[in-house]
Amino acid sequence: MNESEEYVKSLEKKVADLEQEVVAAKRTIDVLVDRIERGTSDGASTHPELFEAAIRMSQLVEEQAREVEESRGDLRAAEAEFRALKANLDQIVRQRTLALEESETKARTQNAELQRQSAAKADFIGQVAHELRTPLTSIVGYLDLFDEGKFGQPPAQMLRPINTVRRNAHRLRRFVEEMLAYRRMEAGRLELERAPVQLGDVVRDVVTELLPQASARRQRVICRIDTVELVLADRDRLHQVIVNLVHNAIQYGPPDGEVQIVVEEASLPGGWVRLRVRDNGNGIPYDKQQRIFEPFSNLTPVKYHSTGKPASAGLGLSIARGLVELHGGLISVESTPGEFTEFVVLLPLRPTEALTPPASSPTA
Repeated sequence: MNESEEYVKSLEKKVADLEQEVVAAKRTIDVLVDRIERGTSDGASTHPELFEAAIRMSQLVEEQAREVEESRGDLRAAEAEFRALKANLDQIVRQRTLALEESETKARTQNAELQRQSAAKADFIGQVAHELRTPLTSIVGYLDLFDEGKFGQPPAQMLRPINTVRRNAHRLRRFVEEMLAYRRMEAGRLELERAPVQLGDVVRDVVTELLPQASARRQRVICRIDTVELVLADRDRLHQVIVNLVHNAIQYGPPDGEVQIVVEEASLPGGWVRLRVRDNGNGIPYDKQQRIFEPFSNLTPVKYHSTGKPASAGLGLSIARGLVELHGGLISVESTPGEFTEFVVLLPLRPTEALTPPASSPTA
């Protein structure tokens, strides 16, 4: 379009220049004719060269006039082409504008539908979880009493079935608790009860709680807990985050493997505490690392599962991220397939002063 516009402008300039030349040539002819007429009236001898010059100038004027007319024709054609191109462009712009408006309308409609479906899904999850929690509490409670021998020692042939039922009942209850926590987070109803917390104490409680699981898989749990400042946080929610990370490390790590848990001060301005949970399992492919915190995702390899099935509803890491971010912190994952997986949590000591760390890697 710019080239056509420039071409039209160049033709307009050419026509204007030719018109000026024609006007100048006509003036020259008028001067020559005037001199010839004055020479004749004065009785002076006629100069043939003046007539020849006048004839040549007249011919030049005719040629320039023809060239002007041809240029005007080219100009009219170029202007017509320019108008056609402009009209075509206007039509294209209108069509694309309409298409864009239609796309935006469609996108808004789809987004509204997705939001409606998401809300319906969250409501369904909440209703199902609430309906399941009450009977599950009774089931798990009685199974725990059987395990503790409160009803006497069951026959030897029943021990394994009872333990299997108890293990799966606990797993199902964990599903329900995950769904309820996710529903509360989605609805924005999850509030923190902050108090000074020693992160190392929470880690010790979690290790004590999950050590039987690690022992059952012959895994070593190695802790290194440095002396750090108290974190202003919700202890129960931090416990939930750490249980999730350590449970994953145990569950997805290989038998006879090793789980390392580190609590240390992070060298970042503003005061931060760092938690590392590392296993030496299969690792997570890089492309899946970007989606590991999405809800309903079970992306970690299940090669080492004793049941061959995921041990959660795929909400644990999504909930962990939400809880960490509610504390003003960050959670990240680093993994090399076939070597290790390490989750890193950064928590601010004073979340009201610094909700996000400065420009630095979460693993700094």
